[in-house]
Amino acid sequence: MKDGTLNKCKECTKADVRKNYVVNHEVHVAYERKRCKTEVRKVMVAEYQRRGRSRNPHKAVARRLVHDAVKSGRLTKSPCVFCGNVKVQAHHHDYSKPLDVVWVCFKCHREKFHNQIVV
Repeated sequence: MKDGTLNKCKECTKADVRKNYVVNHEVHVAYERKRCKTEVRKVMVAEYQRRGRSRNPHKAVARRLVHDAVKSGRLTKSPCVFCGNVKVQAHHHDYSKPLDVVWVCFKCHREKFHNQIVV
């Protein structure tokens, strides 16, 4: 509106944004791909990841150990335990047991373990 406010509530606005994201999914994906390639964004992502590793060093160590174990052949990836997808990620139930992982795809990982909706 002209005065800078919307004529609908915050929840309705969020619902409209979610609907727009689903309807125009390809446009949003293309925009995000282009955005991720900018130099400013690369620096921001690297800094965000560095801060995350310093805040949670036990997580960083566990992820590194899984990566190294897969690379050396001591640990093998298996299909997603929920849907059978072969493109999988390692999910740790306990970071103090770094090689005790469940293999899940991105969608199942977000939905089952992080209560997020993946479109």
